Amino acid sequence: MSTPLLPPISRVIFLAAVASAVALSGCDTSPPKNKTARTIDQKDIVTAKVYPALEGTIGQFAFFADAMPMPVEGWAIVAGLPGTGSGEMSPEVRQYLTEQLYRNNAGSYAKGTEEFNPERILASNQIAAVEVHGVIPPLARRGDTFDLAVKALPDTQTTSLRDGLLWTAPLKLIGLRTDIDTRPIALGRGPIYIPKLENVDTSATTQPVAEVRALRQGRVLGGGVVSESREVRLQLRSPSMRFAGAIQRAINSRFPGRDKCADAMSDTVINLTIPPEYLNSPRQFIDLVLHMYLAQDVPGFKEAQAAKLVKALEDPKAPDKELSLALEGLGRSILPDYIEPLYASPNPRVRFWGARAGAALKDVGGLVVLEETAKDLNNPLHKEAVQAIIDASHDGDTVRATLALSELLKSPNTTDRIIGYGALVAIRSREVRTYTISKKFLLDIVPCDGPPLIYATQSDTPRIALIGTGFTLPPGALYVSADNLLTVSVLDEPAAQSGGGNPASNVVTASSVGADSSTGETTAASRPNRKAVTLFWRSPMGDKTVNLKTSANLADVIARVAWAPDPLAVDYDPHAEYIGASYERVTEMLAGMCADQSLSARFVIEKAPAMTTSSADAIAGRPEGSTEPQLPSPTVPLNGPTTAPAAVPH
Repeated sequence: MSTPLLPPISRVIFLAAVASAVALSGCDTSPPKNKTARTIDQKDIVTAKVYPALEGTIGQFAFFADAMPMPVEGWAIVAGLPGTGSGEMSPEVRQYLTEQLYRNNAGSYAKGTEEFNPERILASNQIAAVEVHGVIPPLARRGDTFDLAVKALPDTQTTSLRDGLLWTAPLKLIGLRTDIDTRPIALGRGPIYIPKLENVDTSATTQPVAEVRALRQGRVLGGGVVSESREVRLQLRSPSMRFAGAIQRAINSRFPGRDKCADAMSDTVINLTIPPEYLNSPRQFIDLVLHMYLAQDVPGFKEAQAAKLVKALEDPKAPDKELSLALEGLGRSILPDYIEPLYASPNPRVRFWGARAGAALKDVGGLVVLEETAKDLNNPLHKEAVQAIIDASHDGDTVRATLALSELLKSPNTTDRIIGYGALVAIRSREVRTYTISKKFLLDIVPCDGPPLIYATQSDTPRIALIGTGFTLPPGALYVSADNLLTVSVLDEPAAQSGGGNPASNVVTASSVGADSSTGETTAASRPNRKAVTLFWRSPMGDKTVNLKTSANLADVIARVAWAPDPLAVDYDPHAEYIGASYERVTEMLAGMCADQSLSARFVIEKAPAMTTSSADAIAGRPEGSTEPQLPSPTVPLNGPTTAPAAVPH
């Protein structure tokens, strides 16, 4: 933002305050006035132009050096395709993939895998050679996950990647060249997910070009796993050991601990260690650090600067969030005299951004104002209030936040209900009961008084949310998938249910077919006493058919359709019958049931982010898997209106 420079008198005061802060970090024994005169030479210091009230913040002198996304790539194999793959690939790709297979012990007599000959594998039409692209976001730690984009190699006969599984692939900064060998910094693996195409007539006798192209590429939701934590560093805009020391001291005094939070490695670079309370929200920590003042340990500075910030909030052109972060950075000592009075301001902007700072400092009064704003769906700051509640709850008690956010679940507006659900997930609220379905996706049960709503994600962690009550398939309901492989039929007579039909009381039956609750508990006693639903499945390979029974509770149907036995489990039964449907097929089933009124619920699927298929895409676009808590972005309900609700801004 372009802002006017400080007037001369204000600049003198500013330089004096910063000089004091810098002098405190030095070890020179010369008189203070000489040290100040020698330290502050404005000709040699490069600073960012900031709003006047933010003069003297760390962000004026330094910036977050590791803010760029880190694109990774590699060649890999997608296997398990029903004859839609191709063994075609260039000699260099074939050699690379063959070496990878041997390296992973394929075709090894010593490992008992001699039947899995790499050459024979790569000649099959049940595999496809693919390019894999992903983006490791800023602040990612080892073990964090991110989405992958997978596409078949050009000029090959691969027609579809649907139903395929990406075999483990090393991902590198430069992974699509054989003349440069760099070490892997991430691994990729998982089922291929192909979003449903919009505005494509799939009933046509010939597949449209757009559909054919789309089937040759897909995503692996959360399929990338970071092998090395990314660095977290500040870089000074101009070299200065004294300013580096001053920044180090300011940060460490604000975040004291056994280990130093900031460590000045040189006159240009300061290494940061994320404090424990910010491990789940590192972006908040970086934002706060950049808006802290160098001189805030100078006696009287905090009070004087707080007064300036409060006055600046009245400016309609002021950067409200930045001013609020600066107030937060000054600490709790300014709460009673400067922040709390803002909660009663007649100016709604001042009241809200003051409350955001107060809530971030764990003041209940600030959280109350945020709750009121979040509940007021007509307030233009409504969505900002939801995000502020998430930010304020990152390391504390979530009871109050849960009460406020749960109100959104009752909204008549579908978008607001989804925002409320996403916020409850972000704060890890116990209001959301989460089950892992066969290690494929998460099933969230969110009881509330609103009408039945099903929400599915298309990025990061795959998850399906059942929001509301009444998720029971009616007698006589019938669903048949578009490819005729999956059929779900319900008996004509009503099925007896335990727990009064509440999905939360019956979903535990999913544990009996492989759905592990987030607590690891199984309560099979809650199982419905009648299996009214018949599931029929024919494999895309044509090698098996399965006929199963389950209850009419939707959560049970989802779990039974997706479940597959774990070969490594102690109680593994190689003869157990299962369908093992993918997340993609389950979401298609739910969308179809809602569309043909087999299920009285509304289905909404998240708007999928743009496909990242090259390093240039990654650098030009918004980083995937951002470390900031993200509110969901709903798109057109498949059985809803013809226009999409407004997407939630990120």
